[in-house]
Amino acid sequence: MNFCFTVDDVCFEGYSTEAHLKHLLEFLGDAGVRATFFAVPLAQGVPLTQRLGYIRVLEQAIADGHEVAQHGLEHDRFEVGIPPEMILALPHEGPARERLAKDREAIEAALQVDKIRGRLAQGRRIMEDALGAKVVGFRAPCLQVCDNLFLALDAEGYRYDSSRHLQPAGWDILNGKESVAPEPITREMFRRLQPPGNLRAIPLTTEYTWYLNRERFALTLNLAKHDAQACITAGIPFVPICHVSPIQAGDPDAGFQFYRELFAFVRDRCADRDEPLSFVTLADACQTLS
Repeated sequence: MNFCFTVDDVCFEGYSTEAHLKHLLEFLGDAGVRATFFAVPLAQGVPLTQRLGYIRVLEQAIADGHEVAQHGLEHDRFEVGIPPEMILALPHEGPARERLAKDREAIEAALQVDKIRGRLAQGRRIMEDALGAKVVGFRAPCLQVCDNLFLALDAEGYRYDSSRHLQPAGWDILNGKESVAPEPITREMFRRLQPPGNLRAIPLTTEYTWYLNRERFALTLNLAKHDAQACITAGIPFVPICHVSPIQAGDPDAGFQFYRELFAFVRDRCADRDEPLSFVTLADACQTLS
């Protein structure tokens, strides 16, 4: 089984700090886990090339075997697609809901392949200039997608996309639903999400540690165990998503303790099945899917 720990919103103010990024890297190093970090190339109008502190941390992450991939261009809600309903339902997405209700026609009209390609290329160029490393993967901000995004990614030569999701229940919990039934995860679901062309899709499961508190801890951990077991059974990568600061900004140590327990659970389940377990980047997982 490939366990692909992924981190969103690197450099994005309000959800990322250099100190939190360093702390997260220390946690992963202690756990022996490699990860993929999705960085925003032009966060708050400042290109990554000018964020020298972040550059130093990300260069060290790459040296330590982690991957840095692209997270949109500016993290605008509608720059390459439209977020799914469960994301737009989150309490802090009120402005995005209002914008979509008011300007949907104009938003959809702007999602042309050539325009999306331009945004992708601009962001990729910024990241590669900043880090001196090739960017091969993409995840859209707020999981926004449209058919033209996948055409644009394929045309630009990206190896993989990780913008689709397999499990909405994590966001159902965040949206305060009283009864949350996990969706089944199957290899057929994974296969259906594959786009045409050379681009590979490596969908994530869900967000488990968004400002995690002790009240949600057990419910969310059970969901993560369900999803991990389903991915083991289906023979597909298990791809949880977290965010640089929110995983550390809930109840003290809740986010990291959550993953300590989840790592142990996955190791035990793979051992029970005599199944190899690898903590790998999405780029490495993509190699095994080719």
